[in-house]
Amino acid sequence: MKRSVVYPEWAEKYRAKGRTIRKVRNGYGLYQCTSEYVKGQKYPKSVQKYLGMITEDKGFIPKGHSVSSKRQYIEYGLSHFIMKNFKRDLARSLNSGSEEMVILGIIFYMFGALSETFIRSTYLTHGMEDKLIERFNGGVAAQRLSRVRNKIQKLLEERIPDEADRNTLVKLLFLSVIDKESEPESFEPNPAVIEIIERYGLKL
Repeated sequence: MKRSVVYPEWAEKYRAKGRTIRKVRNGYGLYQCTSEYVKGQKYPKSVQKYLGMITEDKGFIPKGHSVSSKRQYIEYGLSHFIMKNFKRDLARSLNSGSEEMVILGIIFYMFGALSETFIRSTYLTHGMEDKLIERFNGGVAAQRLSRVRNKIQKLLEERIPDEADRNTLVKLLFLSVIDKESEPESFEPNPAVIEIIERYGLKL
């Protein structure tokens, strides 16, 4: 007997003997169909086992795998700008070349506090999150963090004397994020950011 419901070709190609397709909210569900005899019943009971989802763009997604295409975005612009332009000055302000303390100080400047959540919220720590969190949990002197924060503010004021330009740059860069799984080269700064950076001879 011919089926009365025919689904799109990209879904139908997954239908096979003992398998059926059902329309569901996010696409089409693929099910394995079997028969089960139940004592006392004349006819066998039909049993359908869910195998996974079928979508047009991803094809068959087995049960247990995520269908979501959501990405995780983390801060990139401001921390990258600060490291690119002020890294050496910040290290000198600490009287040491500790890059870890410079990074933690930058996070302290951006978020106003230091925590595991903030450490994991910026691309600046990508690949070294656990190491920095261990350093943070081991105890970091608030005085050293404040020294980095104050130095960043002083350097920004020196390099960008105009307060309106400085505030615009900092706020737009803080809003600049990147997909955690992307390469930094994919970052596209706001045109206003580029204009200010070029005006003051800074780097990005």
